[in-house]
Amino acid sequence: MIKVYYFSPTGGTLQVAQHLGDRLGALLGAEVEYHSYTLPREREVLPQVEAENVVVWATPVYAGRIPNKTLDYVRRALRADGNPAVALVTFGNRAYDNALAELVGLMEEGGMKPVGAAAMVTRHVFSDTLGEGRPNEEDLAALDRFAAQVVEKLLTHYSELTTVVPGEAHPERYYTPLKTNNDPAGFLKAKPSCNSALCTRCGECLDVCPMGSIGAKDGMLTFDGICIKCQACRRRCPTGAIAFTDSEYLSHVAMIERTFDAPKRPEFFVAKQ
Repeated sequence: MIKVYYFSPTGGTLQVAQHLGDRLGALLGAEVEYHSYTLPREREVLPQVEAENVVVWATPVYAGRIPNKTLDYVRRALRADGNPAVALVTFGNRAYDNALAELVGLMEEGGMKPVGAAAMVTRHVFSDTLGEGRPNEEDLAALDRFAAQVVEKLLTHYSELTTVVPGEAHPERYYTPLKTNNDPAGFLKAKPSCNSALCTRCGECLDVCPMGSIGAKDGMLTFDGICIKCQACRRRCPTGAIAFTDSEYLSHVAMIERTFDAPKRPEFFVAKQ
């Protein structure tokens, strides 16, 4: 059985993880299970990995690494006894920096055997234009070829192989976001706001927040908890009532749209001796 675990607040990582999982399942003739750890309640339990399972772990890149607020869970969850594993990260056309190396490193430290690793381009959650339309058909065709290479390794003595990826397995810092003038953008504490005239009180944003940080008081939304800027609430809102208006955040969005508009390519790494 193939078990796919994913963190996907806005659906981009899930799209890629499903494509890879389904392809691996078809090539191996194996059943595929999908397990989200996106919402707080889903992170209350750790994965149960059996001896015959192949593990695919998928996460978006936040500031060049595994998202900070999920890192402890990922570290505790990636525990197995020699199970083959595939690391998958998605990035919004800027860079994946150390995220893939960090994920592969955690797999190895947890007793898994990475047989492949992939970094796929998706639309940047901050922007409607950066990475728009990604992954495209070419990206997914490349992912299919990667899946075939992974299956080839799974059918050999993969325990004797090593997957080498660029970056640091134990990074200490995250990428520093910049403004349009290249000064650091300080929007760590920025939170969304809600236009009460547009809000229909449907509650969808409460249901999708991966930090469980959105509430309601006297019929109005409250944003009192931790915000990781995942954009799930903004993207899910059916009326466009939710927005991020912090000036430092908006300057950073303008910078990345200007600087990283040239399409990046996905990158793939397969275990070898």
